[in-house]
Amino acid sequence: MRTLDAGFLLLLEVLLPPVTPAPAEASSSSSNPGSPLSSLEYERFFALLTPTWKAETTCRLRATHGCRNPTILQLDQYENHGLVPDGAVCSDLPYASWFESFCQFSQYRCSNHLYYAKRVRCSQPVSILSPNTLKELESSSEVAPTTMTSAMASHATGKTFQHWESSQHP
Repeated sequence: MRTLDAGFLLLLEVLLPPVTPAPAEASSSSSNPGSPLSSLEYERFFALLTPTWKAETTCRLRATHGCRNPTILQLDQYENHGLVPDGAVCSDLPYASWFESFCQFSQYRCSNHLYYAKRVRCSQPVSILSPNTLKELESSSEVAPTTMTSAMASHATGKTFQHWESSQHP
């Protein structure tokens, strides 16, 4: 398995395009550093992870080496127009529409075999999606945590997700 992982790491390094957008895409509003990919850009990105064994191998590498591994970081930068965003991100998953971090989103995709789920622009400001907001909502009688659609709300409703960032290597 280590040989496959090392070989795939090398393959990813060769296949990954530069993190900066191509000149034709530079004028696009979707290519702001840290922003989600467009549908066409995701098509190209997911082509790197097709067939499924490539996505699965990438997930094993992410689980083994963490989100700060240089090759995984390069992949994440490519998926975010060159800059992995800090803080909450949103997804196209109806039952887990936001995550505390891009790393958590990526690990969630891997652990649930949703390799081709997309990151999307958040429909609400990120400050509304902060962990403190969940705590405030839990203590509020106006909104029950079970009505929220987030990975954090799943914690409140009894579903469990492994907190991947705590197991990362520095």
